[in-house]
Amino acid sequence: MKKKAIIYAENTDRLLTLVNYLVQDDWEIISSGDTAEFLSKNLIPYTMEPSLSSVTKGHDRFTSLINLVINSKSEETYDSYTSLDYEDAASLLCVNIQPKYHSIARFLEESSSENCIDLKHISLIRAAAKNYSNVLILTDPDDYQEAIIQLKTESISKQFRLYLAGKALNLTSAYDASCAYSILFQREQIDFPNYLIFPYKKEKRLAQGANPHQQAWLYSQELHNSALTGIKKIQGKEVDYNLIKNYFAAWNIVSMFLKIIKNPFEVPSTDSSGYSYSTQFTPAAGFVFTIGIKYGNPIGAALGTDVCNSFTKTLNCAPETFDGATLGCSAVIDRDAALLLSKMTLDSIIAPDFTKEAREILAKTNSLRLIVASNTVSGFYETATIDGGLLAQISDHTLFKHWNVVTTRRPTQAQIDAMAFGTMISLGAKSDSAIIINDSAAIGISFGQPNRRKAVLLAVEDAKECFKNGLTSSDTSAEILVSDTSIPFDDKIRNAVEIGVKAIIQTGGSSSDQQLIDYCNENDIAMVFTGMRHIAF
Repeated sequence: MKKKAIIYAENTDRLLTLVNYLVQDDWEIISSGDTAEFLSKNLIPYTMEPSLSSVTKGHDRFTSLINLVINSKSEETYDSYTSLDYEDAASLLCVNIQPKYHSIARFLEESSSENCIDLKHISLIRAAAKNYSNVLILTDPDDYQEAIIQLKTESISKQFRLYLAGKALNLTSAYDASCAYSILFQREQIDFPNYLIFPYKKEKRLAQGANPHQQAWLYSQELHNSALTGIKKIQGKEVDYNLIKNYFAAWNIVSMFLKIIKNPFEVPSTDSSGYSYSTQFTPAAGFVFTIGIKYGNPIGAALGTDVCNSFTKTLNCAPETFDGATLGCSAVIDRDAALLLSKMTLDSIIAPDFTKEAREILAKTNSLRLIVASNTVSGFYETATIDGGLLAQISDHTLFKHWNVVTTRRPTQAQIDAMAFGTMISLGAKSDSAIIINDSAAIGISFGQPNRRKAVLLAVEDAKECFKNGLTSSDTSAEILVSDTSIPFDDKIRNAVEIGVKAIIQTGGSSSDQQLIDYCNENDIAMVFTGMRHIAF
């Protein structure tokens, strides 16, 4: 009597090797749909079972198919008490489907359950997993070869059967999670579900983890509009854990520039007299944004009139720190920018694209990774693993909720725009951070400081170095100090004023706020309290 194998595979990798063995070993193959077409093209005999296809009706026939799986027993266990014959059982199930994401509109269609939520194949996989002691359940092409070996030797181990059942349940849970994600995360009001389950697929083994002795893999959600699905490496060595974190840190801030700073926006404001008004920000539509990232933190950033100008201003921020750094850019990399970059020892560059000339120039540097990014970052959640749990929060992409101009002097329009620019950069820096902005460039950056006074001091020292290197501005009205926390009044602020700071934006909330306000008024400095922290670590 023939053994029965049910085959339905969206992923046909290595499937031919498996079915050729089964045919040679006198198995009856039951199939349908695209898989049946695949078998026909490769001259593999099979029995057509229409109910196996997801687009075919016939629930009674499908119930019988489920019974083949759930009631299957090893040949030796069939006895007089068994209502089914061995011929009424399937002892091998090869079914794999891919988790899918659909729009809310698709789920709201009358045929949503048929179109979006798989019943048949998921039920088959679960039935086989339930009966794993008797059914060999294959959902991953990586397991086909070992299955063939154990079938040939007639020594299928219990451990292997259980392992395959675990992978089967892993697939069904990922499929269910993709359906739930599609529904819950496309609602107008995004909420925290009872179970935070994201279907991540093992995508690529990385060259190494954060250190050479650590292994690492990249997993993806495969969302059609995610930043990861829009990223492609077009040149350079293999990527590793640190590199991916760096170019996503860079692209996250570039995405904020593209979605916020390039567009008109405003924030409710109150001046020192209590008058309420709206602060308008000038769209940076005609500018190119560049940011340098190292170990996940910004080391330089600038707006420029073109790509080359933006790069030059960014690199001037701290030229000695860009060795092995990642650059992110909001525009296509052209020939002039490539000539500039080819003289540096960067680790990677991420941008919307590279011109043909730029690729040819940068191809001479084999170790330099060129990353093309076609989608902006649009994630709702930030997560961090802890032992036995997961922390989750809404991503921080809000620059301001309210401005309180606490000095008699209001910031100028140039200073207003520079404050937004500097705050955007601070969102990508570990707290406590301080940034000095001059001529739309971050000429002083300090991050990850446990002492907020020291954060200001180090940013000022960096800015002094930039002035020594010749980075000066004809527009001294836009020299800004940005702090992601409150700034205590002390000599550090006097140092900032000495290098030309004319406006300050910070959270406020220090016990010495009034002293600082009085000092700013005496020195004709504009200062804004946001009351809003952007803690990151």
